[in-house]
Amino acid sequence: MAGLERALPALMSDAGELQVELNFGKDLDGTRYLAGAIQGEIVLRCQRCLEGMALALDLGFRLGLLCDESAVGTLAEGYEPLVVTAEPAYIADIISDEVLLALPIVPLHKDSDECHAHVKAYKPPQDEQRENPFAVLAELKHKQ
Repeated sequence: MAGLERALPALMSDAGELQVELNFGKDLDGTRYLAGAIQGEIVLRCQRCLEGMALALDLGFRLGLLCDESAVGTLAEGYEPLVVTAEPAYIADIISDEVLLALPIVPLHKDSDECHAHVKAYKPPQDEQRENPFAVLAELKHKQ
């Protein structure tokens, strides 16, 4: 996980491993593609209780390799575009992007009881008698 730099800010931990399978090929209609599967488990921060939560990944993707953006409209159904230029494309970046696309918008434990256990364990501080900040003004008023 530590090699997926784009995805790391969205994760709570870089622990764990992902199993990645990639296949390059050319379809019957001549479309060059990169197909892959990603499996594993990542750790996100639950936005309800702010504790770690595991999210199992089992993703499949199929990217149509294009030379320029103008060819995006010609891409067959079932492909997502990946524009390949003279600049090198890093596999780790492609995998990071696929992981980011699979993340929930708001990560939450599936069972709210997991979160409520943390909330129930919280003990608010005891109410203590605080001094009124305007007490000094009241004393000045009485002196006059």
